[in-house]
Amino acid sequence: MHRHASSWWIAAFLLSFPLGGCADTHFEAAQHHLQDGQETEARRALELEIASRPNNLQARYNLAVLLERIGHDKDAAALYRENLKRGRHLASVVNLSAWLRRQGRTGEARKLLQQATQDYPAEAVPWYLLADMAQQNGNKQQAAGLFREAIKADDKNGYAHLRFARFLASSGDISKAVAQADQAVRLLPECAPCLDITGDIFSQAGKKRRALALWQRSIAIEPNDALRSKIRQALKTIR
Repeated sequence: MHRHASSWWIAAFLLSFPLGGCADTHFEAAQHHLQDGQETEARRALELEIASRPNNLQARYNLAVLLERIGHDKDAAALYRENLKRGRHLASVVNLSAWLRRQGRTGEARKLLQQATQDYPAEAVPWYLLADMAQQNGNKQQAAGLFREAIKADDKNGYAHLRFARFLASSGDISKAVAQADQAVRLLPECAPCLDITGDIFSQAGKKRRALALWQRSIAIEPNDALRSKIRQALKTIR
């Protein structure tokens, strides 16, 4: 699956600052700065938080994400590594493995994700990221097995079902793709990109009206011109 799709997992962790009882911590100050669009101030607050609480893995992760957003990928990777030295943090595993893959260090990324399947046995994410790698390497049989392991680990993970659906559709197994996509929609009813992709799969299966309904649900949540054009074309075909 193309790179932006991985952001569905990252979004679950991206800049998530749980609020506690105290209103004036560096951690919470960073949240408020981000809400106001003040990324520089947020970075400073996170740096102060990490200096005072070096085992705050979420703060270090959030700082790494901010650094990635401004192009400091290498510094971000160092922060992800530091998190993994200090404790277990799946979001850091995910982002570090993505960085390693961008650097062409696929062996290291694979080893990191394989270890994560052991460290997080109830999580689908490491499995389906390994499946993505196998698919990119042209090993469809291995990829299919890894996607099944992802669903076995957590059958409530809608992204696992959706990624498997896209894999199946690209492999020509459209009936199974539709079944997986249907399950993904049930689990992710408010995910606009998920609805859009599922609509594509139903369209490929010849289920034009169901595809149109999914695209219309998607655009109601998150309007965009490309999807609007797709809907117009679908309406012409159905009529």
